[in-house]
Amino acid sequence: MNKVISYPSNLMSVAAMAGLVFVMLAVSADVFMRYVFKSPILGIWDLCTMAFAVIIWGAMTEAALRGSHIALTFLLDRFPRLPRLGLQVIISLVTSGMFGLVSWRLLLHARHLDATKFVSPTLRLPHAPVAYFAAFACMIMALAFLIGLPEALGKFRKEQ
Repeated sequence: MNKVISYPSNLMSVAAMAGLVFVMLAVSADVFMRYVFKSPILGIWDLCTMAFAVIIWGAMTEAALRGSHIALTFLLDRFPRLPRLGLQVIISLVTSGMFGLVSWRLLLHARHLDATKFVSPTLRLPHAPVAYFAAFACMIMALAFLIGLPEALGKFRKEQ
């Protein structure tokens, strides 16, 4: 199962990296055009706003899959091993459920954006594809936290 979601996660991570490179180049070109030719590039704000959404959601999937997200374990480390493993199971379930719910709501929002043809102000780019991307990213994160659940349950059962 881990390999099933690692491929889309890698693709989303590549999209995040490409978005980051695009933002750096686009903002640099915009600043250059603004100061040298007194004419900024039209629509950079629209493009960078959408690119930031891709950067954030794309990178979060890879972090969730690798388990390299920020975890505040200073409180959990003080518990004995068995309660700590139980809490890890609960945290995995709650986190997976939360991201599943966010994915579902983002999907509904993306469908609404698509139905109303909501677009960016300057370039008139549709917002729906970015919302679909975020919904898919949340779904991948929910699955990533569910994948970690059997490992935590296995450790929990060994301790009993």
